[in-house]
Amino acid sequence: MRRLARFEIYTCCMTSASSMDSVSAMNFQNPALPDSIPPSILASADLLVTKTAFLAGMVSPETAACLSNLLMDSDAHYSRIIAGYPTEPEVLKNALNSANQQSSLEKVPELRRRIVAALAHHYRLLQTPAGNGAVARIIARQHLAQLSLHPQLWSLSRGLARRQEEYHAALNTTDRTQGVQLAAGDQRSEKALLSFIEFMLDVCHEEVNYMTTALNRRGLRESVTRAYSANSRLSEAGVRPETMPALLALLIQGALPRTDFETFTGLPSEIASDQLSRLINLGVVVSPPSNRHGLEIGLPVWFTQEIFSGLQ
Repeated sequence: MRRLARFEIYTCCMTSASSMDSVSAMNFQNPALPDSIPPSILASADLLVTKTAFLAGMVSPETAACLSNLLMDSDAHYSRIIAGYPTEPEVLKNALNSANQQSSLEKVPELRRRIVAALAHHYRLLQTPAGNGAVARIIARQHLAQLSLHPQLWSLSRGLARRQEEYHAALNTTDRTQGVQLAAGDQRSEKALLSFIEFMLDVCHEEVNYMTTALNRRGLRESVTRAYSANSRLSEAGVRPETMPALLALLIQGALPRTDFETFTGLPSEIASDQLSRLINLGVVVSPPSNRHGLEIGLPVWFTQEIFSGLQ
């Protein structure tokens, strides 16, 4: 069995109350830059800004809202994989509040350097006796949001779970004695810090690339086609293949007038209306109470796992 990183074992053994105390004890001071940043790291940070902006431009607000809810749930799942145990929701909520109140990136010049500072902060949080991996990851996600890198559309935790051995190794915690806390004042070398930042940027790029591929029109078309041919819920509900173009259009645009959706099916009006009702009953299409003439995309977990199989 993989040896848990000691900061995570220490957290696992704490009671809920002491977990809350650990959040208070963690160092939420303003993120600081490494002494010297290689041009390759700055270039990677610059490219991440471009990629995340492109990803955000691909997704309608309605679809983005659905994805955000899904990814928040998947982040908790992947964080459990990384840590080996769940973290109480109140601990994470308290950590997020503390980070918002006490930690700021505004004083760091340049967006790319702020990204580096945020990742360095994640590293330093986990080099303290009170370091809590789940808490540090949610703070990192909040920093990415503050920097407008749209972390609601991609999952850092997924990437770290896929590469968790590298993650723990980069934190220099994999081979340490279980249950032993980091000594106060123990400082990692500048080289180790920069290696960690480089690793984290690589994970960020991988996850943004994954979601960009999954959300482009060709990727969505292939995924929806696969869902229609293989998903038992759709077939058992009597959803006809003719509805696929309409659902794909709704997925891309996020919202459509009801009449446009029915027209996209190419079916007679009565049959199209019946098929729409079947999709609404499945939760794949939503009819907002505030707009009875409009439709929005719905992404129930079972359907989303068909579209984004890598998020399972």
